[in-house]
Amino acid sequence: MAAIAIQLTRTVFPLPGRDIQLDVVDDVESLITDLSDADLVPCWAEIWPAARSLARYVWEYLHLEGQSVMELGSGLGLPGAVCGVKGADVTFSDYNQDAVDLSVHNAKINGVEATGHLGDWRNFDLKRRFDWIIGSDVFYDPKLNPYVLEIYRHNLQAGGQLLLSHQRRQHTYDFVAAVKGDLELEEIRLDLVERDEESVYGQFVVSIHHLRPANI
Repeated sequence: MAAIAIQLTRTVFPLPGRDIQLDVVDDVESLITDLSDADLVPCWAEIWPAARSLARYVWEYLHLEGQSVMELGSGLGLPGAVCGVKGADVTFSDYNQDAVDLSVHNAKINGVEATGHLGDWRNFDLKRRFDWIIGSDVFYDPKLNPYVLEIYRHNLQAGGQLLLSHQRRQHTYDFVAAVKGDLELEEIRLDLVERDEESVYGQFVVSIHHLRPANI
């Protein structure tokens, strides 16, 4: 793994019966170079409410021993690290090299050996297929969602499952509906309240979409 040249701070994400250790960016604002270019805005450097909700869903509901998982837009890698702790073979993918490296690093400090892939959705060159593709609050830009659908078509195993979470973004609801129809999947949906003491709002409602073939 490449050396991470960013100041980090260790934090703990508690789960029932297990704490997940995470090294997080100490000063996210220091990474901002150009707010006019969406690709340069360091959204990857935050642990967003949707990522926390997704991590809890994975921990409480999924059986992943021996399964392959790719986390798209992995950021700091919290949900993917939890997948690895539950026995999955995890690949972290992001368009930012620091995000990929930090995701792999955070998995490792929790005892998980994971793989990283630097990939732009608009030209995604990973050929491997996965049992699961997951992502938290990364499907909100309607211009990029057609590329994500192509990734699902080419990188999801036959019979594979998808797991998405977001802060009630209409574009993501629309995207989920399109994916269900295109890939002929059924949906389990949960709407959860994610408390956030650091936010002025105090809490957010997060929607989780678990998409799977109807015969599972």
